[in-house]
Amino acid sequence: MTIEKKRIIVTGSASGMGEATLNAYVKAGAHVIGMDVSDEKGITICDEANKNGPGKCSYIHVDVSDKSSVTNSFLKANDILGGLDTLANPAAIQRSSDASDVSVEDWDLMFAVNVKGTMLTNQAAYSIMKLNGGGSIINFGSISGLRPEPSASAYSSA
Repeated sequence: MTIEKKRIIVTGSASGMGEATLNAYVKAGAHVIGMDVSDEKGITICDEANKNGPGKCSYIHVDVSDKSSVTNSFLKANDILGGLDTLANPAAIQRSSDASDVSVEDWDLMFAVNVKGTMLTNQAAYSIMKLNGGGSIINFGSISGLRPEPSASAYSSA
C-alpha cells in the first residue's frame, strides 16, 4: 500500500512521535496537516518537512482536549485536504511525579489530553471519513501502560 497523495492529519506534530510521523508521511508523498498547541514549533516542523517532500505539510493549531478546538481544526483540515484518509494520533503529554505527589491539575490535564483528546479527535476524524467512504485511524500508545514507572503514575494510568 502506498501513502502517496493520501490526506493525513497528524496530532501532536510539534515533537516526538508526532514530528517523526509527520516527516515520514511527507517524505512518502502524502499531504499532511500537522496539529499541535505549540504553534511556532509546529509551523517550523512543517516548513522543514516541505523542503524534504515530495509531499506537503500545512499546520493548524489544535487543543485536543477541547471539543470546539478539535471540531474547528478538523473542519479546516478537511477544507484544505478535500477529505481525510488517515488520522495519525500520537498527541499526548506526560508530567513526571510519583503517585503520592501527583497534583490534581496534572492528573486532570493528562487525562484531558491523553484520553479525552483521543476520543474527541477520533470522533472528528470519523465524522469526516464516513462522508468520504472510510479511512484509517491510528492511535498511538505507550509501553508505560503495560509497564508503569514510579515517576509516571498519571501518565501510565491515562
